Amino acid sequence: MGNEGFSRERLLQTIEESRGFPSIDPEVLARRLEELAAVGRTEEGGITRYVYTEDEQQAKNLFRSWMEEAGLSVREDGVGNIYGLWESGQAGAPIILTGSHLDTVKNGGAFDGALGCVSSLMAVEALKAEGAELECSIEIAVFVDEEGARFGSGMLGSRAAVGDISKDDFFQMRDDEGVTAAEAMKLMDYSPNKPEKNIYPRERLRAYLELHVEQGKQLEQQEASIGVVEGIAGPSWLDVDFFGETDHAGNTPMNIRKDAAAAAAEFILYLEQLPAMHSDSAVATVGRLSIEPNGSNVIAGEARLTADIRDLDEEVRDRMISLARSEAEKIAGRRGLTVSHEVAFRVKPVPVPEWIRRSIEDASQSIGLAAESLVSGASHDAMMFGAYVPFGLLFVPSFEGKSHTPEEFTELKDCVNGVAVLKETIRTIGTEKER
Repeated sequence: MGNEGFSRERLLQTIEESRGFPSIDPEVLARRLEELAAVGRTEEGGITRYVYTEDEQQAKNLFRSWMEEAGLSVREDGVGNIYGLWESGQAGAPIILTGSHLDTVKNGGAFDGALGCVSSLMAVEALKAEGAELECSIEIAVFVDEEGARFGSGMLGSRAAVGDISKDDFFQMRDDEGVTAAEAMKLMDYSPNKPEKNIYPRERLRAYLELHVEQGKQLEQQEASIGVVEGIAGPSWLDVDFFGETDHAGNTPMNIRKDAAAAAAEFILYLEQLPAMHSDSAVATVGRLSIEPNGSNVIAGEARLTADIRDLDEEVRDRMISLARSEAEKIAGRRGLTVSHEVAFRVKPVPVPEWIRRSIEDASQSIGLAAESLVSGASHDAMMFGAYVPFGLLFVPSFEGKSHTPEEFTELKDCVNGVAVLKETIRTIGTEKER
């Protein structure tokens, strides 16, 4: 099967393999994904739903209607996050919060975020249909702007929910048209002025749970149905600028050049080898590189790059940052260049508590699904809550690892399996009076 991206026909190819759970209707799941995928659809077959746009609002309204049909108590906060509460426990009972996001990157896929939202709703619907008796209430969350595609600062909604964003942030973030987040919010009848009103009452939270597509190939390669995430690696960005001398490419002998592009290339190759020296889960990437003056017959006088360095172990991640900075200086010294380097961004890794990982593993085992432990290199809304409350993150396979592209796809049987495991995990955590 080639990877042609999302279509109803392709999704329904595994529908007969998806009928193993009486309380989970695979046709409903497929229909909901199809209806969401139609909102913001691009000519290339992808989806573009930026925060505070009509397309994003349409997707949220559609999802809200499903929550209301399911009998949930729905509310919306001042930044646009929507919540649907099932009071399954007694008044004032602890809450299990579960959800994801509906915004996308430019020309993104139909499963990133959307599947997590739909899965949370269908898990709650299934528990209600089964007459589950829980000690907790369950609340579904749809967070805005997880991707950060419009304003360049991701997880806006979940950051607001945990109190990790300020009024000033909304007025400083701008999109490519120069519109601030605050202006965009006001146009959609939201308010940037009192972010403290959007903080979720996390003292009531027993746990935050999120289902997501893997966005990688490990589950597919291991032939596993469920990924049990050990933790979310802490990302960091190291900005490195090499300064050499701009000279003519034809008339400058090789032995006297001060080529900033060559220095950057040497540094990038070093960075590629760095993670394997320290950790199986560490990664390092240079995805941004610019050369000045960027002429085909001119030796580069300046090279600017950003190194993205991540690991679940904060000490290992920070050691790699230190070694990378030191190597940049050595490279510059050998080549007669100067260099500057600065850590522009650094977030703590967030490990998943062992008792929640065990709950996901037990849920997978109880319905006969193979589970694989892995580390999430990508950030998710779960990361914001994981800094404050117990959280869990489970993955379902991504076909060929594709994500953030129209080719993104997860088979319907894997989607249904994910709902089933999420449901049983909620049941387990929601019936424990004490942890």
